[in-house]
Amino acid sequence: MLASLRTHPAFAELGSRRRFFAHVSAGCLGLGLAELSTLQAAAALSTARAKRVLVVYEEGGISQMDTWDPKPSAPVDHRTPYKPIATNVPGMRFSELMPRIAQHADKLTVVRSMTTAKVAGHMEGCQEFFKGYPFNLANESPDVGSVVTELLGSECAELPPYVFCPGANMPNHITSTAFLPISRGPWKLGTKSLGENVADPAWKVRAVEPQSDMSTNRFNERRKLLGTLSPQESDGLLDSVRRNYEHAFDLLTSPRVRAAFDLSTESDAVRDRYGRDHRGCCYLLGRKLIEAGVRFVTVTVIQPPEHVGRPGYGQENGVFLNWDHHEGIYNNGPCGGPQGMSKQERYGLPHPVMMPSLDRSLSALLDDLNQRGLLADTLLCFITEMGRTPKINKWQGRDHWARAMSIAFAGAGVPGGQVIGATDDQGGDVTADLYTPYDYAASVYAKLGIGDELRLKKADGRPVDLTFGGKPIRGLFG
Repeated sequence: MLASLRTHPAFAELGSRRRFFAHVSAGCLGLGLAELSTLQAAAALSTARAKRVLVVYEEGGISQMDTWDPKPSAPVDHRTPYKPIATNVPGMRFSELMPRIAQHADKLTVVRSMTTAKVAGHMEGCQEFFKGYPFNLANESPDVGSVVTELLGSECAELPPYVFCPGANMPNHITSTAFLPISRGPWKLGTKSLGENVADPAWKVRAVEPQSDMSTNRFNERRKLLGTLSPQESDGLLDSVRRNYEHAFDLLTSPRVRAAFDLSTESDAVRDRYGRDHRGCCYLLGRKLIEAGVRFVTVTVIQPPEHVGRPGYGQENGVFLNWDHHEGIYNNGPCGGPQGMSKQERYGLPHPVMMPSLDRSLSALLDDLNQRGLLADTLLCFITEMGRTPKINKWQGRDHWARAMSIAFAGAGVPGGQVIGATDDQGGDVTADLYTPYDYAASVYAKLGIGDELRLKKADGRPVDLTFGGKPIRGLFG
């Protein structure tokens, strides 16, 4: 067990704020890392509102007109059947598929004017949000979470500072640390890209479970052996090995770690509020990791097919429960479209079938973070990789759409009860305050006190911008 763990990114030496200055340089006025950049960085850190970031990524491309940006005046042939409803903020309206979230609108800023990769692909959109760079440069660009890990480290020494909870499909495919050390990569709690069911009572974070042949005595003997390495006898490599082993021991034995993964420590009321399905358990696990002090947590959700009692992806009458609703976006049952004809019934189920779970779990997360005092210094970001077409296709679905979509923010000083930007009457094109995933990434950095004048450095000393020209979204900073 320890042999396999010691090379895992989770156990490499965690970052510190000192590295913040060691790996950046100022780009303003041609200055290097001198008094100006140091003072700017120190000032930004001292005024940062966010200590932690919790990203909820719902894969597939959620329909903007069926969530945050209802369009009751769209042409009747393409209009959603679901009406706008009032929220707890006068004049702010969401889809009637989100009645619980609507009661937390006072905590939310919704950006209705977001755009993403022009090719409107799943991988491309996911890459741009996770990297803050165009998808064609994604392999050269570290994850936003990796950059944050490199610069700020974590408040929780026992856990990695960047965690995928549990890690699913697209984020698993596109994540990379690029030129940063591999130790800055995300720790994936799950073991499967698809079919993970955190709600299963038998589900565990297997990396923290000792191997069956590792007795307590054997474990303790290994720890004693580590202690026999004298500092005088050790060189830099042995020091690194010692630190990796110490992190491994901490992870395997820490009560704080065990508590972070143990959903049974939560009250029945909390469990029921989030929901005891896969989505509810993932959202709750994300909150527990934030509460434990993990710096950057990304919740990734694809419901397992047993959630709806259906076969899985690629099987006859099967489902793949993300939000990629090319067929029957509002109608359950056989679709008769290309996916059904290839014996792969459909991606997802209709928005009205899937939305109640999202409405329940996201509203619970907002309420729970707020009640625990975590929302004050935790930036909550709700994202998806694209929007859906303003027109309904011949299979009664909505296809990929990059020209307009909605995302939402809460916490860490984000002014609640506001909408940023606007789209036309069909929700297809931005008409005011256009933003990109690069601006999203810049906003996350700014909330953490990482200024956009700072640069990362590659091994050869070349400076690298944190984003592809992104600027913080103005309305997020009250």
